[in-house]
Amino acid sequence: MSEIVERKLEEIIDFRLSKTNGSTLTKSFIELHKGDIPVYGASLCENEVSYGFIADNLEGIKYFDDCLTWNIDGSTAIFYRRGHFSLSEKVIPLLPFEEIASDIDLYYLRYAILFSPGFHSFDFSRKAGKGKLKKLKIVIPLKGDGSYDLEEQQRLAGIYSEIENQRQKLLGRIYEVQQLLIRIDKEEGVTYADKPLNDIVTHHNGNASYTKAWCQKHKGTYPIYSANTVDPIAHIENYDYDGEFLTYSKNGCAGYITIINGRFSINGDRCVMSINEEYTDKLDLLYLKYYLEPIFRKNKKGRVGAFGRNEFTKLNSTMIKNLNIMVPIPLKGDGSYDLDKQREIAERYKQIYEIKRGLIDKIKRLTTISVIPATSK
Repeated sequence: MSEIVERKLEEIIDFRLSKTNGSTLTKSFIELHKGDIPVYGASLCENEVSYGFIADNLEGIKYFDDCLTWNIDGSTAIFYRRGHFSLSEKVIPLLPFEEIASDIDLYYLRYAILFSPGFHSFDFSRKAGKGKLKKLKIVIPLKGDGSYDLEEQQRLAGIYSEIENQRQKLLGRIYEVQQLLIRIDKEEGVTYADKPLNDIVTHHNGNASYTKAWCQKHKGTYPIYSANTVDPIAHIENYDYDGEFLTYSKNGCAGYITIINGRFSINGDRCVMSINEEYTDKLDLLYLKYYLEPIFRKNKKGRVGAFGRNEFTKLNSTMIKNLNIMVPIPLKGDGSYDLDKQREIAERYKQIYEIKRGLIDKIKRLTTISVIPATSK
């Protein structure tokens, strides 16, 4: 029976060979030197040839064959790419040391990296550069003589391949659940007044000068929010808003609405909607959130992330105004706006949202279960 041991990736991969093309390998350059050789960028899709096809044997261009590739910037991903290809400056090859290459199964090595706890710590804020990658720990089977057990790697790779297929299906379910648009329909027996959103709210764009560098120089106690739907990116010495407001993300995962209460500011990736005077104290913000958010999300533009990760979408105030959204507002018998009915409807949708959130959390926990065998004592 093989012994399972832990190794740093730098003990297996010869990072001296992990050199890719420079910034001169642009899409424009490839367009001028078209050919049959795929050029892969930092994509989450293994077969996406995002840079195009280039001619072979061009001077100064690096080409690769049958090897692992790693995205050092952008979308964190590792693939075993077969055939002859080239890479953008954001993707590096991972080649085992020559003396052990014949004892390493690259399919197994890819899964060992994917299932490494350290792999899941990489994201857009913690770039997966070579320095961090060298220290990434994986487990690998050894023979009795201390050499790498190729046959056991191949056996495990087959098992992990099926596990990864099932994991990707689960991640796909997360995206499907996230995309479920829970819409507030008119309730039978209730009278509604359809009012234009453009009359109800005023959009206030965030201050683009509130960069991380600016925030560092103006630290304080007041939160500043960006595209993130929950946590502030910093705390600064001043504030632009005081009260309870609907806000929505303009970039990243665009269109999600968050209600923020207190003294705060926003940067250029977020927008505030203030209720106009005619509707002040007549509308429930939670009711508006649950009615508007599915419409905003449906009309976002851009690339939706694979398996619910790394979405890059946009939605700005001009796009929203052009939708000419009509908001159904419940009325009392005397024709005034019914706040209690709005709150009742909003509470029902809040409960549905919490069920949806709980389902997503359960699926995420299933996808992070470790399947790599424990190391030998």
